[in-house]
Amino acid sequence: MSEILTIAKKISEEHSIDLQTVADYLADALKTAITKKYGDEAEVRIEKDIDNDVFDVYIKKKVVKNPMRENEISLAEAKKIKRGVKEGDYIEEKVDARSLGRIAVTTIKNVITKLLKDVEKHKAYEEYKKKIGEIVAGEVWSIGANNNVIVDFKNAIGILPKREQGINDKYVVGEVVRAYVLDVVEDPKNVRLILSRTHPGFVKELFKKEVPEVREGAVEIKAVAREPSRRTKVAVYSKDSRIDPIGTCVGSKGVRIAAIVRELGDEKIDVIKWSADPSIYIRNAMSPAKVISVEIDEDLKKAKVYVDEEEYSMAIGKGGVNAKLAAKLTGYNIDILKITEKEEQQGEQSDENGGNQ
Repeated sequence: MSEILTIAKKISEEHSIDLQTVADYLADALKTAITKKYGDEAEVRIEKDIDNDVFDVYIKKKVVKNPMRENEISLAEAKKIKRGVKEGDYIEEKVDARSLGRIAVTTIKNVITKLLKDVEKHKAYEEYKKKIGEIVAGEVWSIGANNNVIVDFKNAIGILPKREQGINDKYVVGEVVRAYVLDVVEDPKNVRLILSRTHPGFVKELFKKEVPEVREGAVEIKAVAREPSRRTKVAVYSKDSRIDPIGTCVGSKGVRIAAIVRELGDEKIDVIKWSADPSIYIRNAMSPAKVISVEIDEDLKKAKVYVDEEEYSMAIGKGGVNAKLAAKLTGYNIDILKITEKEEQQGEQSDENGGNQ
């Protein structure tokens, strides 16, 4: 069946598909076509050697005096294939593709269509798999009963679950939405992207898009801590002493940070300077509250942070969000105390020491 191999080579070249893969698909198609003509009991063998241009199809037939079925062959015809054959024996006859007629043509056409769809689907899967941890933009296709947003990417479908949506996010069918890729799944029918707009990585990628210095590596984002739709803290650092990492990320008149805040639905963002010194890092992480002193227990990863009484509420933050984010950002369990408490403790210790003299 050199014509089948010719078809396989043409498909392989035109669509950049491995020739062996195309040949395997066509072999399955021919088996299906032969089964439709000869019945489910037909025994088919395909001899395939791509390197030597061999693609032959054989069907096992019973040798009879007067053939009545498609899977039977006369003794006279059988002897042309194999000498010494007799009635009741089984023999393999090479199948001419043209003898299969329209059934084969239709079957092969359907298989080729499926092959091309599968190849394009897998290409899309490989393409989007590389985008895990990045931001993609797609068109809102529909909003499901559970408020999951379905996003159209032309060659893939995105799922933005309710739990991965910001409280202030609004979605309109037909509008473009940007989201962070958590995972990519290849289903039998399509490629699905699992998306998020609440993941800390979404904020990090937004900084890369809006701040050239972050994108190019001159400014490094060391950590991101986030309470979606409420507040985010971003720790930044630059090895170049000439670069102000905070000012660079905020931008002239706040234009860079403003673009990120808009994308996050007016979520507040604190950009703080990262430090290898835990005490300085924790002090910075408590921003916008001003810290008087920090006591570190490195072994237990705990810290006591002392602030003035008027700064206490700000240090804790509404619903404890500022303290919680500072802890997430630094990796320390932070206990916030008023400086007056420390002074009282020191006074009591001084009195005790005086009384013991």
